[in-house]
Amino acid sequence: MQYKWAQLDLARQNENLSFIKQFMKVMADAGYNGILLYLEDRIRTASYPYPKDEDCYTPEQMVEIVQYASTLGLEVVPCVEVLSHAERFLRHPELQKFAEVQPGMTGRFGGTKQKDFCPTHPELFDFLSKYLSEVAAIFPSQFFHAGLDECWDYCLCERCKKTAPDYAGEQQLFVDHVLKTHAILKHLGKRMLMWSDMFEFYPNALPLMPRDIIMVDWQYQSDVRFYLQHLLDCTVEKRLKLNAELGFETFLGPVDMIFSNPRSYLEYAKGQQFIGCLTTSWEKTDTFLYRTLPTFVYAGYLMNGQPENQAFQSMMLQLFGTDDAILGSAIRLALTNEIWRHFEAFSASKLFSRDFRGLPYARHEADFAAKTMLQERLHLVVSPLGRTILNDLIDTINEKCVSHKMVHFFHSVLDGHPAEFSTYAQLRTALASHLCKLQSKWNVLRNGIAHNVFAEKKQMLLDQFDANYQTLISSKFVKIRLCLPDGYGVEHIRVNLQFKKDGPWQLVKDAVLKQLDLNVAVFEHFLPYQSDSKPVAVKIEAYGLGGAGICYVEADGTQPTTLLHTDGLVQNAEHLLDNDLTFAWFGPQSTRKAYFDSSLSSAVSTAVLALQ
Repeated sequence: MQYKWAQLDLARQNENLSFIKQFMKVMADAGYNGILLYLEDRIRTASYPYPKDEDCYTPEQMVEIVQYASTLGLEVVPCVEVLSHAERFLRHPELQKFAEVQPGMTGRFGGTKQKDFCPTHPELFDFLSKYLSEVAAIFPSQFFHAGLDECWDYCLCERCKKTAPDYAGEQQLFVDHVLKTHAILKHLGKRMLMWSDMFEFYPNALPLMPRDIIMVDWQYQSDVRFYLQHLLDCTVEKRLKLNAELGFETFLGPVDMIFSNPRSYLEYAKGQQFIGCLTTSWEKTDTFLYRTLPTFVYAGYLMNGQPENQAFQSMMLQLFGTDDAILGSAIRLALTNEIWRHFEAFSASKLFSRDFRGLPYARHEADFAAKTMLQERLHLVVSPLGRTILNDLIDTINEKCVSHKMVHFFHSVLDGHPAEFSTYAQLRTALASHLCKLQSKWNVLRNGIAHNVFAEKKQMLLDQFDANYQTLISSKFVKIRLCLPDGYGVEHIRVNLQFKKDGPWQLVKDAVLKQLDLNVAVFEHFLPYQSDSKPVAVKIEAYGLGGAGICYVEADGTQPTTLLHTDGLVQNAEHLLDNDLTFAWFGPQSTRKAYFDSSLSSAVSTAVLALQ
């Protein structure tokens, strides 16, 4: 393997130069020879003067980074998105004309946020050409990554729909956009890389691409056994083989958040054709990167051909200065059990939903055990970096453990047990203490970086927990059981209750109800509502991408007795009456078909049930 790269996401969280240099030194010591800086708009240039000082890097700062990297034998490659993930560009009023979603429009998933460039805006490439040339001049590398992933709000505006009125037109418009970008970068003397996932949407576009574009195939399963499409029906394909047959060179794209992912991806790719591996890392806005450095370093040794056990031992010695078996087992356990991000542990969706077969106690106990072992072996680590990594890992597991206790408490109450105020108070105190620690930690680990996210979010998160507790003790609940084999579907579920025959409907919830774990197919959500009356009927509606299986629904323990009405595409609606795993299917089964056919994604499928 020629190219062994590590990615640093500076777009979602800018880091100070001392941390970037430290990251580079750690990667070089682990055998990496390149760093991909995921930038989006983070560099302020003459043609892009809009970001504030604390929100960007200057060209001079990037030159300093490039020069330092060269002393370590590292090539630094920039990544600027040219179609999707453009929200940082589009937040500036001067550039909002380039957005695909304009005021009064909604995106494909129902949102209004401006995230994607409009490929048919006549001035877009004038802007992109200037900005790309300014960024490219900073980096001596022959490579330039142009992004081009996850462009979902695409071909929605009237100008795009006129240019590309059908699927063939959409595909050609994507081809033209890539070709224009490729021409700009080639003129600048750069070889283009791109994420390859949009070829899942437009497969016939792939053979039309210039063969000098390097395809970066990202796969983020905990165990990579095949190339799995990311949104559209989770289709299985042989992408590495296809790339090779068409004459493309390929990078693997594993991720730092899941310890087993790089190893399994490299094992899957063994014997197939690829020229590089890029360990990706995303969105550390309200987490720190230290906790996943063991995965980065471990992956680096794997890329350099070390066997799994030796790579792990090399990581332990480099970062922690010891190969202590208990400490190593605790680190492996903590990282394999996955690292969460973005305070998802304290969200209402986490606290008011669960796997049909109960809470994942095995995972919870693994986190409790890993935390204890890490704390007990911390004294073995003497290097400042090693202690920082281990303390950060302990903090993230502590956050998970607080969440596990919250979930235990909430679901005990949902199942009819008393809501003891003392337990709530203890949990709130633990959450507040954790957030205060993170707030102080920011000032040490991100010294000089504005917008202390933990300081900004601390009260909001505590208020959110208080609100969830009040909901728990003061609400009645609709319990709805769903079967969703494709966790990447985007199907909205709307639940209404009726409290008097032929009376008005009261909306309970209208949201995308997903499972917490993609490996879980059957799960339950508890949807709160307020009423002094007993419901007489429930109406379930579904619309969006991919359809949903619904097994059962009840309101405050009141069970369904009769199927009163169905409308739209509802199969086997009679299964809704049985408290089991048989399910009615609402909507089309294919996410792919609904994605490209708005008449399918907007159609509403309905079932009305009488309640006893």
